[in-house]
Amino acid sequence: MSNISYIFMQIREEKLFLSEEDKEAESGRVELNRLSRELKGNTLFVYWFMLRSNESYSAREIQRRVGISSSSLSLHHLNKLIELGLVRIDDNGRYVISKKIKPGLLSLFVGSGHFFVPRFVFYSLFTTSLLFSCCFLFWSYIDTASRLLIVILSVVSAVFWIESFRLWKIQPV
Repeated sequence: MSNISYIFMQIREEKLFLSEEDKEAESGRVELNRLSRELKGNTLFVYWFMLRSNESYSAREIQRRVGISSSSLSLHHLNKLIELGLVRIDDNGRYVISKKIKPGLLSLFVGSGHFFVPRFVFYSLFTTSLLFSCCFLFWSYIDTASRLLIVILSVVSAVFWIESFRLWKIQPV
């Protein structure tokens, strides 16, 4: 038996004997992947709207605010969210978020309530502040290495800012 086949056999045996915590973590990843596949289109827009507002709404209010053509279509998307376990109906018959997840596109945003920003904004701010710090520190003594560092930081910062704005423009609702 070759070393490679022996290693693969060991890996398979270890997967069979996972601890309970590892099995729960694996099932959580599988559940998130399933929700990510099913949560798309207008259903994703409805979920994103409810996640951002963090209030309870009727089907007609969601239809008007999200811009869905009919309240029955809004009800269809809400029922799909209920089936997925993400939304529930409260005592007043209004729909409210029951489980907060960030599948797919939503995982690229950070925040809660009305304030969601792309994750790249934090990287952009960090690299931009690093760029300004380097410019300030190397102002009196600029050599080839410091110029190269400033150019590299400028490019990296520009890429992060461009990605932040691209994500900001495509965010749902």
